Amino acid sequence: MYELKIRRTHKALGLTRQIVGVRFLVMQKEYDTCNAEEKNQTTICDMVHIAGSGMKVKAKADSFFCMNATYAVGLNKVPEAVSSGREDYQSGRYESLAISRQISVNKQCIPHTIYGIEIAPIECLGTADIAIAIGTAKDIMRIMQGYVKYYGLAKNVIAVANNGICNELIAKPFMNNDINVSLLSACARKNGKYKSAEMGIAMPIHMLETVLDGVLETVNLTENNKPKRELLERLEYPEELGFEIRMNYDYGIQASEYEKYCEECEKDLQTEHEDKNQ
Repeated sequence: MYELKIRRTHKALGLTRQIVGVRFLVMQKEYDTCNAEEKNQTTICDMVHIAGSGMKVKAKADSFFCMNATYAVGLNKVPEAVSSGREDYQSGRYESLAISRQISVNKQCIPHTIYGIEIAPIECLGTADIAIAIGTAKDIMRIMQGYVKYYGLAKNVIAVANNGICNELIAKPFMNNDINVSLLSACARKNGKYKSAEMGIAMPIHMLETVLDGVLETVNLTENNKPKRELLERLEYPEELGFEIRMNYDYGIQASEYEKYCEECEKDLQTEHEDKNQ
C-alpha cells in the first residue's frame, strides 16, 4: 500500500517517528495468527511509541494497566461510573458533574468488542483501521494542510488533553470517520516518552493516501526558501519527492501576483470607462 508516498511524506516533513497504523483484532484467531510482538503490562501510548520506532506490537485486554485505554478502543466494556462522568468528577479533574459527563460522552469510546489490537509502521500492515502521526506542531500543521486541500474544513476536531492517544487519536477518528488532532496528555507523554513539543494527528485509514497527496502537493506552496533548503539537504537525490522544489514560490507570492493581476484589470476597466466618456 502506497509505501512510496509514505516515504516521500516522511522526507518532505522531516518526521522523526514513523506514521503508524492501528488494526483492531476482533477475533482471538486474528490475534493468535498476528505475527507482531506481544506486549504485557503496557499502554496504547507506549505501543504507538514503539511502533513509531519501527516495531510491530500487539496486546489484548488483560495486557494493559491503563484501563481507560481498553474502554476507549473496545477491549473492555465502559463501566457506568466512567460513561456517566462520575469517576472523573470525583477525581477532581473537572469542576462539575455536568462538565465531566459532557466530556465523557464526547470521548466517544468505541462500542464494538474486540479481542486485541495491533500497532505497527503503516507500511508494515496489510490492513489497518486508523493511521496516526506524532510530530512537532509544524508537522501536524502540514498534515492538516494536506487534509484541508481535499476534504475542506475539519468539522470533528475535539481535543481536551486527556486520554490523548486512545481516545483522541483512535476512538474519535474511528467514531467520527474523520481526522482529529491531539495535544496528547500527561499520561501519554509519560508512558509514550513523547517530547513537550510533540502532538498527534490521526484519521481513518481510507483518508490517508489522499492526505499524503495533499501534503506533498502543498510543499512548494506552503514552505518558504529556508525550510525548502533544509528539505533539499534531506534528499538523497533531487527528484526523490517526485517533483522539483521551487524556490521563490509560495502562497504569498502567488497571492501577490494575483493582486497585481486584479489591479491591472481594474486599471484596464477604468481606462475603458474613461475612453467611453470622452
